[in-house]
Amino acid sequence: MLDDFVDVSKDEKQLMHLWNSFVRKQRVLADGHVPWACEAFSKLHGRELVLSPALFWCWRLFMIKLWNHGLLDGCTMNNCNMILEKCRDEESDTGKS
Repeated sequence: MLDDFVDVSKDEKQLMHLWNSFVRKQRVLADGHVPWACEAFSKLHGRELVLSPALFWCWRLFMIKLWNHGLLDGCTMNNCNMILEKCRDEESDTGKS
């Protein structure tokens, strides 16, 4: 059904698909699960996010929206960003080798 949206970019659709699949598989059922889910999602898809700048920014904007709705705290957002920075560093290290 995501393909039916015309005012959403390809990258936004891809992120929505990744997030919805993750949430469904991990059975994220309550608001209290969202912080854990964001960190786990960042770990699982970190490499993919850092390899695609557009997807990376879609993820960050999505986390901001979760924060605006009170579902995510600043500490968890920071943890997710640290996970992504680590993935970016690992990716740049493998590129140099």
